[in-house]
Amino acid sequence: MLIGFFYCGCNTGKVELEEGYKKVNGVNHFYKIVGKGEAFVLLHGGPGSFHDELYPFFLDFAKSHKVIFYDQRGNGKSTLNMIDSTTFNEELMVEDLEALRKEFGIEKLNLIGHSWGGLLAMYYAVKYPNNLKRLILVDAAPVNTELLIKSYEKLVSMYDSTDWNYVQKLWNSDEYLAGDPEVHNEALRIGEGTVIANKDVIDDFMKAAAFNKTTAKNAVALNSLATEMKLRIHVQDSLSKIQCPTLIISGKEDFIVLEAPLLAKQLISNSEIVFIEGAGHYPHIENNESFFNKLNDFIRKTTPNKVYKK
Repeated sequence: MLIGFFYCGCNTGKVELEEGYKKVNGVNHFYKIVGKGEAFVLLHGGPGSFHDELYPFFLDFAKSHKVIFYDQRGNGKSTLNMIDSTTFNEELMVEDLEALRKEFGIEKLNLIGHSWGGLLAMYYAVKYPNNLKRLILVDAAPVNTELLIKSYEKLVSMYDSTDWNYVQKLWNSDEYLAGDPEVHNEALRIGEGTVIANKDVIDDFMKAAAFNKTTAKNAVALNSLATEMKLRIHVQDSLSKIQCPTLIISGKEDFIVLEAPLLAKQLISNSEIVFIEGAGHYPHIENNESFFNKLNDFIRKTTPNKVYKK
């Protein structure tokens, strides 16, 4: 475990940083903790991505909160010796999160999940509803496979035809399948560039989310299992179990079809929904001021006695 301080930009000053590994359920999970205050655990997207895609964009938030990032099993630096359906599935990832909650000494989680991480957050919430304080779903994957397929059909329609043909070539290339990070990053720039509405932030996203040799190979190894998981989404009928305050927050121009967040809002009783203008799948990057204003407003409203320092 490494503990230290670093200075981040925008006059944010000195921020406490801790990083290392916690072994839970037989997996060494890489984690990073930034800041002090009420703890918020972030779940990255994918599967196949890692915490880096979120980290720099929540540093201002960490000025007044403790923000906990970790790489989910098999993702990023939380590697698996063997990857198959017995070592990588949503049930195990839910149990990892529960074990990490205990390791971090958190009684009730404030959970923020982006994209796939939002779906994982819902899986956790329906199994452990009493262990949640707040749930924040950021452009979460839909609560059923039908809406996910519909969203991917919308995504394909958003591609320029030349880009679509080229990125398919990249995905099927020997170099991509061998985990060549340069090819992965080229595909990432085209793919995520399609779902990012504010094109001015693509370079910032790429700087944070770029693959290296290890993470690219991990993404390839997880790909088929991740696809299987997305073809068996089974959380919809259990969402009524979630009782904690829930914020559903989505970019107004997201590729996730509108029916998905609206259905989640309908099925989660104590929930509210907001849409971020000028943003696609990454509102916390594309329109960060509006995103964090909405997030902070939600936290303030759901803080006992409304004691909250923004």
